[in-house]
Amino acid sequence: MTSSEISALFQRFSTIRVGVIGDFALDLYFTLQTQTGERSLETGRDVFWGSQPRASLGAAGNVVQNLVALGVSTCHVAGCVGNDLFGREMQNIFGTLGVNTRQLHVPDSDWDTCLYTKPNLNGQEANRIDFGIANTLSDALFMDLMAGLEQLLAELDVLIINQQFANPLLNKDRIAALNDLIVRFPAVRFLADMRDVGTLVRGATLKVNTKELANFLGIEAPESDDLDWCIQHGNAFRAQSKGPLLITRGPAGILYLDDDQQQLVDGLALQGELDTVGAGDTVVAAWAACLGAGAAPAQALHIANMAAAVTVQKLNQTGTASLSEILALHHTYHSND
Repeated sequence: MTSSEISALFQRFSTIRVGVIGDFALDLYFTLQTQTGERSLETGRDVFWGSQPRASLGAAGNVVQNLVALGVSTCHVAGCVGNDLFGREMQNIFGTLGVNTRQLHVPDSDWDTCLYTKPNLNGQEANRIDFGIANTLSDALFMDLMAGLEQLLAELDVLIINQQFANPLLNKDRIAALNDLIVRFPAVRFLADMRDVGTLVRGATLKVNTKELANFLGIEAPESDDLDWCIQHGNAFRAQSKGPLLITRGPAGILYLDDDQQQLVDGLALQGELDTVGAGDTVVAAWAACLGAGAAPAQALHIANMAAAVTVQKLNQTGTASLSEILALHHTYHSND
């Protein structure tokens, strides 16, 4: 793709309508100091100091902030957030981004906002403290959520389905309700990124990495992201799932498989320290935006690959990629194409 073709595609992103349903979280970054010389008068234990706290959207929320950075101006979220300080911060960030939250439910109880703490200790991420690991969603609230999603689908071009947590919004017993909606809304493009229950989704493009693909097939993952392995086992999985497959292969690039074609983009030879946290979310957001804008798979692969290359160079953050950043990287790596 040329720079002008990329810019023209991004212009179409501003007109599409994308929804995200799934596991929303916050990432809480802060600097941690453990050698303070201070002890608690109450407990006698060492006191640690924290500084420079900053929160950003994680999990399905990271997909949302990537969509907004790509220029998608109409973005809806469907899911749950806790009635707590982290939930209020998440809703504040959604409001700042202009995200529609009318299908974001706040249960009265049994739901902590999912939070990943990311303490930076001497330049390295220290032990996390995670919240939301024991959430349970009642059947009644899930049915309310599905009813709201059904109304929302009438307004959407693309729906992204996200599942990441051990106690997710969408578990194996609830995928059937989602599959029913996928059948009933054929005009909507569906893209799923589901760590544990991806094998049960029907009618959606499924994004996986090689480790997830091996897990879904019950086989051992390869030591490297071998292309032949990905093609062979990707097609074996598609024989079960009956849908397109998007395989992220780390530095090796991205592979797309469907009934009619096999498309591949090689990873870029990036220099310096990299942070791959959230790169898969960037790929999902970019692919969804391209789907909604009517891009061909080869174009979508190019954009998703460039977007991920931008975000992995942003350290200690769940980064996003903008048009200007993608164009700058495109010029660096493709100026002689």
